[in-house]
Amino acid sequence: MKLETWDDLEEGNTVFCSACGKQVQTIDEISERICHICKNAKKTPSEENAFFCWACGRQLGPMSEIAQGICQSCRASIIRKLKK
Repeated sequence: MKLETWDDLEEGNTVFCSACGKQVQTIDEISERICHICKNAKKTPSEENAFFCWACGRQLGPMSEIAQGICQSCRASIIRKLKK
């Protein structure tokens, strides 16, 4: 149910987040029945633009990591192991 105005919400009713149970306050939160914190936590990067480390699976950020296909921490760990 999407609310268009505050008049759509009956007075005296409180609305709670469906994810965490916190009382929601803004019209956007009420209409979606979820607080902004939980809504932002559920956002995931689109799969078509996301690149992940082949070693650990962490999402890659900098272009140097994307070009190599591995994150800096895994790359450093592999280099340390090879030098021993």
